[in-house]
Amino acid sequence: MYLRPAHLREANTRRVFRALLARPRCSRAELARRTGLSGVTAGRVVDALKEAGLVVEVETPPPTDGATLRLMGRPPQMVALSPRPRFLGIEIGVRETRIAALPLAGPDPELPCRTIPTPDSLDAFLGSLRKAKASVGLKRCDAVLVSVPGVVDQGAGAVLFSPNLHWSEGAELLHGIGAQNPAPVIAVQEIQALALGHQAAEGSESFLLLDFSEGVGGAVVMQGHLLTGEISLSGEIGHTPVMNNGRRCGCGAVGCLETLASRNGLLRSFREAHGNRRADWTELARHVARFGIEPWLDQAIDATGVVVAGAINLLGIGHVIVTGDLPSLHVDITERLRASIEEHSLLGRFGRVACATAPRRRWLGLIVAASKDVLAGGGDDLRPGIGDRRKHLYLAV
Repeated sequence: MYLRPAHLREANTRRVFRALLARPRCSRAELARRTGLSGVTAGRVVDALKEAGLVVEVETPPPTDGATLRLMGRPPQMVALSPRPRFLGIEIGVRETRIAALPLAGPDPELPCRTIPTPDSLDAFLGSLRKAKASVGLKRCDAVLVSVPGVVDQGAGAVLFSPNLHWSEGAELLHGIGAQNPAPVIAVQEIQALALGHQAAEGSESFLLLDFSEGVGGAVVMQGHLLTGEISLSGEIGHTPVMNNGRRCGCGAVGCLETLASRNGLLRSFREAHGNRRADWTELARHVARFGIEPWLDQAIDATGVVVAGAINLLGIGHVIVTGDLPSLHVDITERLRASIEEHSLLGRFGRVACATAPRRRWLGLIVAASKDVLAGGGDDLRPGIGDRRKHLYLAV
């Protein structure tokens, strides 16, 4: 297959961009080593990114020790992605919604971030969002990046189905957000955003990511690419039925994994096991921290292991990343889950399953998604992009 020069420049730009996401400050020589590009090519990409306003030079103080300075010389000039806020980030959750100003370089604790309770209706949500957005102080942005729970049709700009947030279903949510902001709205399914963020930060090529919150979501990255299907449905591992589970799920089915392993599912099991209908999540977490993995919790972990083992058998991926409420309850839970996955998967007969916890990097994942959809152009052929109509680069992910 013949690669046009524009495609090659685009691929080189993508490599440099991802290297800067994973390591905020780099010299041109280090970028060349990390990307496998020649020093000349890496330098040209950096210069193009600087011209587009996406990369800035970063001051590096020289060594204070005179002997070190004579031996090593002055440190190389470092570059970094621009810290200027250019995106409005909206992370919609079942309990809380976060709104933040986001630079291309990733979330910055110095920039405003507002957390509000998620309302129970579309009109109330849009009203709360309008007030919260004003407090963030971002008057102009290149794009609005939205993390959405449920099944999302990104092409149509609609939420097809949201078991735990039914009022968000349809096109009205994203269209309402767009009506408040004169910028493109980019919606990403929340677990896919987590996977993109983890991949950008860690450089992992293949993994299955599980997130435990009000639901149980999954996403797959295989050979460096986020795995999606022909239909707008992938990673809904929480809605896999578990044998001998009679609980009804918010999706309408009976026996879904998330009725056992989600936040509400775990809380229900804890209440039933201890005969305390009023127990809350804080009491549950305190109890698990003190007494460890009791039978009611072990049942949820093993049910998760069975479901994940089936996914591993199908996909051929042996690296599992877990985030969210379940692994945070006790230090032994991740290892117990790994052992369960290994016990129930074919891989466990001849190999070892890797299972590790990770922080949630959803903001970073949204930025990765925005780099594909908002930044336009390629290599030396810069052209006006969406948003502020200045020069941008197209960074495919």
